[in-house]
Amino acid sequence: MVDPSLPTVLFAYPATGMPTPLPPGWNEVPGAVGCTLENRLFRNAAARFAADGIALRGVSTQRQDEQAAFAEMEGIPFPLLSDVDLRLAAALRLPTFRSGQTLRLKRLILVVDPERVVRHVIFPVVDIPAAVTESHEAARTLT
Repeated sequence: MVDPSLPTVLFAYPATGMPTPLPPGWNEVPGAVGCTLENRLFRNAAARFAADGIALRGVSTQRQDEQAAFAEMEGIPFPLLSDVDLRLAAALRLPTFRSGQTLRLKRLILVVDPERVVRHVIFPVVDIPAAVTESHEAARTLT
């Protein structure tokens, strides 16, 4: 259950290659590679985020069953959300691209305060480890 009194870091990513393989040509799509790494880096930092009173959420356009299988395989301790129907992407006008006949979210990070106002955005995410650190620092200012 999400504690509505906590600031939240929501990171969007295109897709992980587990459990379903990625479409052909994935490695040639700028910004597509690194979703598993990003999830692992947030997983590794999850205790630090939690200790500082910050909620973590990941989101992609992968199906919920794929998200759940990946989370279990990787020991992801926070929710991975599915925007397979693109409702969140449309509501927030998030950037997308098409790959493998599917619209995918471009990698970005939103830092949201307890009132659900976006207070910090990292886009494009070109340095994933630095972006994890930056999002943590930005969210700490909201606690």
